[in-house]
Amino acid sequence: MAILVAKNVTKRFGGLVAVDNVSVEIPEKSIFSVIGPNGAGKTTFFNCITGFYTPEEGEIYFQGEPIKGIPTDQITRRGISRTYQNIR
Repeated sequence: MAILVAKNVTKRFGGLVAVDNVSVEIPEKSIFSVIGPNGAGKTTFFNCITGFYTPEEGEIYFQGEPIKGIPTDQITRRGISRTYQNIR
């Protein structure tokens, strides 16, 4: 069973498409990485998963439950959180 599923996630900022129709299924007890060059949309995609941004299109599920549009604190309580590469 997949612990995290993103289906056709799209996030725009005005005319800029930052994340375009991204779909992933992450199996339970796995290590998963999102890699790409600067500006590829990695952070924006993760911000959609963690609730900092709400995607215009697509759905996101954690443990089989939809989490798109849920406040960040509730997403954290469900078990998804983030840290930053450089702490200031």
